[in-house]
Amino acid sequence: MNESRQQQMLAGQSSIAQKIFGYVPIQSCWSVHDIHRAVLAANASGASAYAMRRALGELKDAGLIREPVGGKFQREAATPKSKKDQAVTQPAKQAVVSNKTTEGALDVLAILSGEVVSLSDEFSKRMKALAGRIEEVALTVEAERESNAEAIVKAKRLQEALREFA
Repeated sequence: MNESRQQQMLAGQSSIAQKIFGYVPIQSCWSVHDIHRAVLAANASGASAYAMRRALGELKDAGLIREPVGGKFQREAATPKSKKDQAVTQPAKQAVVSNKTTEGALDVLAILSGEVVSLSDEFSKRMKALAGRIEEVALTVEAERESNAEAIVKAKRLQEALREFA
């Protein structure tokens, strides 16, 4: 399957299936649980495991992924466009670029600027989410450390009490 066909088929899938598709590996087989963990870790979707299984089934039915082993999924590798197709599309793009006026160039720059701003906003959100997760883990580690310290104090008291009786 070539890239354009894969993109067309993916466009007809549900939004969850489209999000999950990028996390299904090409080289190895992953279980639903592994894919679900990867999607949650990337904050790509908060879908339940049931919704994840359903989306993987949709992708499998469409032929975008396969299930070589029961319960393990693998993405189909897309073949790049042939050199003939690329050669045909490149001159057309060059002709369009050379016909643009400076106003068109300014419009393109404005669009690119908007994309950069959008990308920075997305990056900022992901970094904040990652910082929040790191903070949660740090608090968990601190709580465990405190409980371990309390357990050590109790163990020392018990040891002292046993020495008194001995």
